[in-house]
Amino acid sequence: MKELISVAFLLSMFSVSAFSQPLLDTTKIKLSYNLDNYPKVDGSTSTYPLACLIACRSIGVDFEWRKDFGEGSKWVRPLFIENEVENNAKFYQNIKYSGTHSAYVNLINSDADVILVAREPSEDELKLAGEKGVKLMLQPVAIDAFIFLLNKNNPVTELTIAQIQKIYTGEITNWSSAGGPDNPITAYTRERNSGSQELMEKLVMKDLPMIKDNEMVLMGMMGPINAIGSHTWGIGYSVYYYEHFMAPNEKLKLVAVDGIEPNYENLQSRKYPFTADVYAVIREDLSTYSNAYEMYNWFTTDEGQKIIKESGYVPIK
Repeated sequence: MKELISVAFLLSMFSVSAFSQPLLDTTKIKLSYNLDNYPKVDGSTSTYPLACLIACRSIGVDFEWRKDFGEGSKWVRPLFIENEVENNAKFYQNIKYSGTHSAYVNLINSDADVILVAREPSEDELKLAGEKGVKLMLQPVAIDAFIFLLNKNNPVTELTIAQIQKIYTGEITNWSSAGGPDNPITAYTRERNSGSQELMEKLVMKDLPMIKDNEMVLMGMMGPINAIGSHTWGIGYSVYYYEHFMAPNEKLKLVAVDGIEPNYENLQSRKYPFTADVYAVIREDLSTYSNAYEMYNWFTTDEGQKIIKESGYVPIK
């Protein structure tokens, strides 16, 4: 169901079966564009494969999952046969991943037409929208989950919500207090306004004060994965889609929360405690005759949900 978000209202409310192998398929979909009329799409890092998959399907270009050798995560990449350099430039000009906060800012400033993000706008983003006189429309289009990561050599396999909260308020500082051995806990966090940090504060901590240690703040989606992969007694957080499909790491494991593992079935049923919707967001003043508006409405169609499932996300319906 689409939600029309009134900035003033929200400000009053805020205290503030996926593919893992390369797919080579040029099947077009009813959402049909070309490189010259494609909407400007932005979003979070974790939604970028979905955005690229939709673009490849709607343009009718071949694609594959390809590993980024710089940071180690996997992405959907178009495979243009003709005019590769020129077409790639056009493709990446319109399909970007600026990160959750920057994507919201770009949308508010009209530098993006549609964004795909794993959270609602933050207090800072709503404030900016209010200052600009902008109202946002958003609708859930897929299901993700907020997850906790441990090193595979840590014998702890599950935590309660209360234990996680106490770790991140600083009340629990040793794994022996959470069913593990006598070793100090290194609790990693993310930077302010990042998608992961906003989800942590909203879904998990709620009004509880989090520990503040600048040395434990990790930048970027690969930050927690790299840090915990090399630190047996660390704990951090991310979103399920990114860790499971984009940056799987044999050195890590996912924590069961209150005995419930984060997996496709438990996300689909919303049994896992920290399920989180993925949203498509546009400006309220976007023309209803635009390609971007057509795309916004397409996400929740049967075809849109089929492509969302193909990307690895759990469809919303």
